[in-house]
Amino acid sequence: MTLTTSFGQSKTDDVKTIFNHFLKLKDKKNYDKMFDYYHEEFLKIVPKSELLKDLAKLNSNSNYEYFVKDSEIILVSKSVKKNGFKYALIKYGANTHIKFNDKTDIEIIEIIKQNVKNTYGEKYSYSESNKEIVFHKESKMMAVFNKNWKFFPYSEKLKPFITSIVPKEILAQVLSK
Repeated sequence: MTLTTSFGQSKTDDVKTIFNHFLKLKDKKNYDKMFDYYHEEFLKIVPKSELLKDLAKLNSNSNYEYFVKDSEIILVSKSVKKNGFKYALIKYGANTHIKFNDKTDIEIIEIIKQNVKNTYGEKYSYSESNKEIVFHKESKMMAVFNKNWKFFPYSEKLKPFITSIVPKEILAQVLSK
């Protein structure tokens, strides 16, 4: 006789736990490990090497230091199950910092400040004493579980690509939950 006891969802099956680990890697700029959590099919569309190049450009600007802090999950949709897979949408937010160095030309600072202010409005602030922009950005990620949770960005612009990974009817259900 075999006795099996279930104590609820296991750690590997908990999307919030896994996604919080993903966010910590992102905040620490541990991009190689962070991309291990990206869905393989998404990385076929947008290769990891291209994503790393974009991040390297962002993080090597001689005018400022760029970093993200205080990432947090805002909402996780109810998951939709089909054919052994689970799908969910995660909304999360973080504070993005752009800290200018002392040699940055004031015109460059003003251009970047105006662009960020136009994009993020009330979620934007600038500290003259620290020469630092801080803005709160919210984003969405799709989560797909087969053997473990994997993620990839969600936006309306990406929807045509996403439907090659997540069936349209499943996507519609996830977005409505």
